[in-house]
Amino acid sequence: MKYDRLALASLVTAARRGEIDRSAFLQRAALLGGAAAFSGGLWSALQGFSPTIGEAASAYPISNMTATQLAALYKSLPFTKALPLPEGPIAVKGKVKQITLGFSQTGFNHPWRIAMIAAAQAEVARHPNVHLVITDGQVNIEKQSHDVQDLLAQNVDAVVMSPVEAAGLTPAAHRVMAANAPLIVLDRDMPTAKTLFIGQSNVTMGRNVARKMIQDLRGRGHLLEITGLIGSSPAIDRQRGMRDALKEAPGIKILATGDGQWIRDPAEKLMQDWLVEFKAKSIDAVFSHAEESSWGAELAIVRASRCGDRIHHYTHDGSNAGFMSVKRGTFRADGNYSPYIGDIGVRAALYALMGKTLIGKQRYSEPGWLYRLPDSPVVMAENATTWIGHGWGTFAPPPDKCISA
Repeated sequence: MKYDRLALASLVTAARRGEIDRSAFLQRAALLGGAAAFSGGLWSALQGFSPTIGEAASAYPISNMTATQLAALYKSLPFTKALPLPEGPIAVKGKVKQITLGFSQTGFNHPWRIAMIAAAQAEVARHPNVHLVITDGQVNIEKQSHDVQDLLAQNVDAVVMSPVEAAGLTPAAHRVMAANAPLIVLDRDMPTAKTLFIGQSNVTMGRNVARKMIQDLRGRGHLLEITGLIGSSPAIDRQRGMRDALKEAPGIKILATGDGQWIRDPAEKLMQDWLVEFKAKSIDAVFSHAEESSWGAELAIVRASRCGDRIHHYTHDGSNAGFMSVKRGTFRADGNYSPYIGDIGVRAALYALMGKTLIGKQRYSEPGWLYRLPDSPVVMAENATTWIGHGWGTFAPPPDKCISA
């Protein structure tokens, strides 16, 4: 205790003199004994200084965004009114202490996933006593399961998870709930108990994109489907929405379905094979669960010199690059599915730790609770200009030689 008091006094003095920045302050504070780490003197010191220039300019891991950039991002996030929290320290049971959240991400292999992490970091940056440990599942069930186990071994206070696949990560979810830690599931649901699942409706989105396709094809034609990762709940639900819509259009036939894994290369290979397999039949449309898959399919069409076939693309994910592809004519429709839900996941975890009521949660067909985010409109040629700048990502779409030809 004597050592803790001496360390406490030293840390307060260093903070007040400006000798350490906020990050170093919090790291050292977390090593002090018990509630002493955030007693009155120490906490007033934290409140008394702003981040240094160097701290504000240093990048957060994975998103590579600075605190200043994250603050700007937060102002543009679409769902900040969902489970709102004021900026500042978070008190649990009346005490302010270091809170560590684990974020188990499917993988870092896709910009959509990085955007979700950036949104989570934007929320964490608003609360100086909240720390986020992020793991890369590498789109591998076993790896992500081990990640969750590692987070629990680190005694995180809560886990936010976006699982690779629904059934495969169920045992990991069981372990979190058995540890009495809040479990917040984002984007991809699991058929098991959880504190809260947060997401938009992939069924509705898939159905609405498919209805645009049916309208364009006038209810007749041949269709190829490139799914997201087989077994993941968004892929299941987008396919369900599409097939529900196709019941209204029996004249549209699905020639083949393949797993595009949400990324470009597998989709390109699928499309290459299909262009050979179905050469004798007209291919009217490709319904892809992800923009990356649509870009891969279009690249295969270009390389096969099949631009003249006028194959239409219908896709999902809602990036600014995707909306640009709609405007120029590469895509006919883009399901507007935002990755900017990481901040809500962080707030939901903090609500659970604080004992706050999760207003808006509802029972649904799976165990646990649902927080359903509102649907966004499908982006088409008519509204693409309006939506560009309101999607996610700052990268440009790949060139489309079918358009420029």
